[in-house]
Amino acid sequence: MISLWEGIDSETASQMLRGLNRRLSELEKAIEVQSTALSQSPESFSAQLSIKSLTSLQSRLQTEKVELVEHRKAERLIASLKGRQFQDHTASIGELGVFLIRLQKLYSSIAQAITTGPKKRGPISRDIINQTTLRFADAFPGSFGMEIFIKPQFDEIGESVAVTSLQTLFGLLASTSREKEFARLSGELGQRSMGHLRHVLDNLSRESSGIELCWSDPSGTQYTWCADKEEVPALRERIQQYSQRVYEERRFEGFLTGASLLRNRFEFFRLDKTVIEGKIARAARLKIRDVFGRRCIAVFDQIEITDRVTRDRKSFYTLIDILPGTANPPDTGSKK
Repeated sequence: MISLWEGIDSETASQMLRGLNRRLSELEKAIEVQSTALSQSPESFSAQLSIKSLTSLQSRLQTEKVELVEHRKAERLIASLKGRQFQDHTASIGELGVFLIRLQKLYSSIAQAITTGPKKRGPISRDIINQTTLRFADAFPGSFGMEIFIKPQFDEIGESVAVTSLQTLFGLLASTSREKEFARLSGELGQRSMGHLRHVLDNLSRESSGIELCWSDPSGTQYTWCADKEEVPALRERIQQYSQRVYEERRFEGFLTGASLLRNRFEFFRLDKTVIEGKIARAARLKIRDVFGRRCIAVFDQIEITDRVTRDRKSFYTLIDILPGTANPPDTGSKK
């Protein structure tokens, strides 16, 4: 059996990680408050001192988190296929292979979207493929159950593409029953991920199959999603309800007034006093601290989602890069 944690008790590790994540979240909010105060009063010595103290503590906690997650050696995903064809606890090799390939492509495309943005075309990078490779380990009764493992690689702040992508995958699957949330994730993940999700559901629908997916993240949070064979066709229809329009790269000058590296969310105040909110791609994350509250040029992917039933439209933004601001910049976006 593959161990998820090595060199430390799993319950102790998860409890420690929950505590670190809670303290880091509190620190992030405190730093944001002080950074906003500093942007309004750049000469404020108290704000500067407070930010220095808070970021020092944040760095120490992140170091503790990195040292802790080094003991996390695998993520375990349990997938159970249900239906008449699985009642004898066997599965067609051909159909099972197609399903697993579809699931792998969906998972890797989500990782690509959260790393470099939802508009990325062409082959998925080798690095992302390596970090999201699903490894089949075992099968067990229950109509047809599978144990799948992923080997996570953690970065300098204790985050992992494998873990974040699994969290996003379960969020996407759960959102298929919540229209607004599904529209947002469609805009943040892009056409490639939505296409692979549709293919997964097409495969299940064709075989009149239901599915259940289960995973417990490093902090011990449980994720479960299931859909029976009667629900799958309705989920396919939900995906077809939305269309996407992809814009050219957008650039605006202004100020980054809100950012959460734990939730990968941002708030950007343009020079025309409009506010853009959305998701931070991992590629832009390390630049956040250097420009927070300062004038800069933010580079976005923009995807417009249209509900074909209500005709409602909404744009969703992913921050993919940050550049130094100009002395006297025009505030314009690229043409549609």
